[in-house]
Amino acid sequence: MSVAAMSKRLSGKTIVITGASSGIGRSCAMEFAKTSPDDLKLILTARRADVLKEVAEEINKEVGKGVKVLPVQLDVSNPDDIRQFVGKLPEEFKDIDVLVNNAWVTEMHKFGFRSDVCSI
Repeated sequence: MSVAAMSKRLSGKTIVITGASSGIGRSCAMEFAKTSPDDLKLILTARRADVLKEVAEEINKEVGKGVKVLPVQLDVSNPDDIRQFVGKLPEEFKDIDVLVNNAWVTEMHKFGFRSDVCSI
């Protein structure tokens, strides 16, 4: 698929990226922004809010204000944070089209996985 076709498909979409403060998550955020720089909403989540703000500034500097970036502190290992996530979003960001579930939880026992069954 061409970049133009991908840009058209992403136009007007809202994308959530977990673990967006570094690595693959940060790279995904930059690539989405570059692919559809005129009408895109990115919700960037991670535990480090200060770093997310830096990523948001970098995106705005690189592609301009056509991409609306919302940095949101979120700890995916905290079930309460997950349950409250969408409800706390500004109205214009609540209709989510794409989830890039990039963040990893190292304490899988919190979600019912036994360490002898699920190991990395």
